[in-house]
Amino acid sequence: MKARSSKANQPTPGATPSDNALPVVGIGASAGGLEALQALFSNLPPDSGFAFIVVTHQLPDHASLLPELLHHYTTMPVMSAEDGMALKANHVFVCPPGRNLALLNQRLRLIEPGQYNSANLPIDYFLRSLAECVQEMSVGIILSGTGTDGTQGLKAIKGVSGMTMVQDPASAKFDGMPQSAILMGDVDFVLPAEKMGQQLVEYSKGPYFKSEYTVDPESLVAPEAVQKIFIVLRNRTGNDFSAYKPTTIKRRIARRMNIHQIKNPDRYVHFLQENPVEIDKLSKELLINVTSFFRDTEAFSSLSEHALPKLFADKPDNYEFRVWVTGCSSGEEPYSIAILFREAIEKSGKPFSFQIFATDLDESSINRARDGVYPAGINADVTPLRLERFFKPDNNQYRINKEIRERVIFATQNLIQDPPFTHIDLICCRNLLIYLNGELQKEIFPQFHYALNADGLLFLGSSESIGSFDDLFAVIDKKWKIYQRKNIRLSFPVSRLNYLPPRSKEVSAVTLNSLSSEFQTGNIARQIERLLLERFAPASVVINEHGKIVYIHGRTGKYLEPAAGQPSWNIVEMAREGLRMPLMTALSKVTKTSETEIIHNGLRVKTNGDYENIDMTLTKITEPEALRDLFLVAFQPQPSKITSPAPTRPDGDLSGDDKSSEDKSQENEQLEQELFFTRESLRASIEELQTSNEEIKSANEELQSTNEELQSSNEELETSKEEMQSLNEELNTVNSELQNKVETLSEVNDDMQNLMNSTDIATIFLDTQLKIKRFTRQAKNIFKLIDSDIGRPLADLVSNLRYRHLIADAEAVLQTLVFKDMEVQSHDDDWYLLRILPYRTAENMIDGLVITLVNITRIKKAEQTAHAAEITTAIVNTINQPLLVLDEHLQIITSNPAYQQLFNSQHETLSGQSLFAIHAEAWNIAELREHLTQTLRLNTAFDGLACTAQFPGIGKKQLVINGRILNQLPGCPILILLALTESL
Repeated sequence: MKARSSKANQPTPGATPSDNALPVVGIGASAGGLEALQALFSNLPPDSGFAFIVVTHQLPDHASLLPELLHHYTTMPVMSAEDGMALKANHVFVCPPGRNLALLNQRLRLIEPGQYNSANLPIDYFLRSLAECVQEMSVGIILSGTGTDGTQGLKAIKGVSGMTMVQDPASAKFDGMPQSAILMGDVDFVLPAEKMGQQLVEYSKGPYFKSEYTVDPESLVAPEAVQKIFIVLRNRTGNDFSAYKPTTIKRRIARRMNIHQIKNPDRYVHFLQENPVEIDKLSKELLINVTSFFRDTEAFSSLSEHALPKLFADKPDNYEFRVWVTGCSSGEEPYSIAILFREAIEKSGKPFSFQIFATDLDESSINRARDGVYPAGINADVTPLRLERFFKPDNNQYRINKEIRERVIFATQNLIQDPPFTHIDLICCRNLLIYLNGELQKEIFPQFHYALNADGLLFLGSSESIGSFDDLFAVIDKKWKIYQRKNIRLSFPVSRLNYLPPRSKEVSAVTLNSLSSEFQTGNIARQIERLLLERFAPASVVINEHGKIVYIHGRTGKYLEPAAGQPSWNIVEMAREGLRMPLMTALSKVTKTSETEIIHNGLRVKTNGDYENIDMTLTKITEPEALRDLFLVAFQPQPSKITSPAPTRPDGDLSGDDKSSEDKSQENEQLEQELFFTRESLRASIEELQTSNEEIKSANEELQSTNEELQSSNEELETSKEEMQSLNEELNTVNSELQNKVETLSEVNDDMQNLMNSTDIATIFLDTQLKIKRFTRQAKNIFKLIDSDIGRPLADLVSNLRYRHLIADAEAVLQTLVFKDMEVQSHDDDWYLLRILPYRTAENMIDGLVITLVNITRIKKAEQTAHAAEITTAIVNTINQPLLVLDEHLQIITSNPAYQQLFNSQHETLSGQSLFAIHAEAWNIAELREHLTQTLRLNTAFDGLACTAQFPGIGKKQLVINGRILNQLPGCPILILLALTESL
């Protein structure tokens, strides 16, 4: 439904809709359809505002008289459709024999059937065209006929939010087409043909229908009402629709309101709570189960020709592909994918296999998908070659072949709440994301990335895209939305578990409480009262098949009373004397037979000491739908009433032993009634017993035959038993030996594992295909390994090493059997000694590789430090100016010969001593200490520091000191160089 915002596009109230908004009714009929068409048009007003198009099954060379025949049953103009004819409101157009009819830009187009696959299904062909052309303004009607033509067309109309109607099979002369449409579950109304016209008129008066011309459709349902509907849906189905796009939700809700002629959204909320069946229908409509085989043929061709070859390229023989199809609806899409895989595998010539997991939120759709039975209209989507190979004709329908059916597993799953499948090679999620809001899509794509294997494929609908997730997926086909997973490692995304709609001002606690209480009582109470009023029922009770009372109408105390002991609502236990046996017999009979009503007249019931004659009627309720399988028990008192069997004498005394003949007659009648019902109950029990005896007799004969076979088998087993005992002794001996070996191997394995962990050496064991067999815990810090990576190729893992030739070197060692070792550096600037050696078994067979990495960072840094020190010493020793090298603790590292000659006359050992402690603390000068501290803290140099120092054996000297930090390699200690100059 497209909302109009321009006032220029809105006609005045009461005006006839413009051609662009003309509602169109497509009517399909076949055998027996003429009578149904006559009944439909006879009860249809001439000014409904619809354009009517009738498509029937007729022989190509037949001269049709249908327009002339229908002209007698309606005052609307009836004409045979011609190519290019424009549609008009309140006109009837009849498709000519032997032609297919289509709609394009509000004009009729006649198509030669020989050019299309759907030549023998003209109703499906037209209804699909109708749905595409007028969208939600379309109405599809299926009348009497044989076969399944029209079923797929109604499904297409329902998919664009149109309205669908089907003739009640009970009133149809031939019920094949109506039954097929009803079984697909996409029908809004099932009515006799004569009642369809009135329903169309009421539908056209609804707010949703009028909103096409005058109102923004989204304004019909306020956000507060939508939130309430979400809660009602969740309470009934457990599904949360709050993450669906609000426009889609509001349109579907408005359509359901229009069907029931409800204008107020709050009234529709109450209607939902009073009618659980409507909740189910709304939930099903919100799920939008629209699909077909090979929907978007070019997209499936691209998948087959470009994407699947990439997927097959690097897979080993006997590989099993795992495919996940989300939102599978009634199964057309997963079966289409299965057919593509079967064809692609045969084309590749490799022994591959595949398994498809198809999921959907709608359990009824899943059940239909499991059946794998589809109407004949699928021949418009499936090529004749595929139909012949992968389908089997079955009573005017097609059943998917066992070859394909066995490869697909169907399951109910909530994509939003339930965890995804894993290790998937292809995810097919087409035309589902368009109904979800952006926030939810941002959660789903990381889940898809997590579920896919490396280089796995993602197949979306033509109107969908990955959005901003191009860092997770690469494009294979931009037009048909086929993507390939990028090998970026992500943590498992947390899904929206049990997300609730916001409990804000929009949904108050008072409102919810009132809705909850009405839901419990409103539906059953109101519909039962309506039923009772229609039948002018007196005191009545509604019960279920077990006799439990559901509802009580009127005063029933004369017929029912609480039984002694534990309280019970069972009507048989509560029945008064004289009523229990008839009730029990009638309830048993109506539940076990096809009878719908049982009447017992003249029952004598004891009521508070008196006896009363009543008529009891037990009726099985068939309508309305919410009350089906319940039973109505009505008690009708007879005019005459018999007093107590203890009459009163004139003087007021009771006579305890004298009874009138009338009392005795009543007692006899009561006994006869009880005897009659006892006989009836006994007769029913005898019939059941006889049936049971026959079944037992038949079962006994089968058991006797089975017993003879078992005796023969027993003799064979006795012989086998002796052989098994001998074999068992041998196995016990072998088992003991194996158990000892297992214990030994377990101990050795524990020792080896502890040894490997204690060495602090990262070790990885690979098989001949460079797949991981085992690894130590130290290896996890280098290769980002987890326990589930065992069996994965080493090439699939990301390492922390600055070394790109690991796989190539491993393959070289495997080929040449010559080990390799080298020093490699990690991105964390750690150094490792890498060794790659062949893995030799006890039989001296090469069974893979062993890769070890020893952390040599400390050794490497020590080497670098020693090398730097050697260079520094050599430089210092070659300079004639006195120099000192200090560490970060201001301890002397070295001094050059010039310093020793000028200041160290006493030949002190200077290395390792504090600068301020040598030469009798001659350098313990506060200003010098402050400059050195600042140099270490700020990494700055100082020049021209003048100071005076007193040296033992030398005397006082005036000095100028320059100091700076020596630049070292990363990780090396800080050094300070002091240059000393004697001032003149």
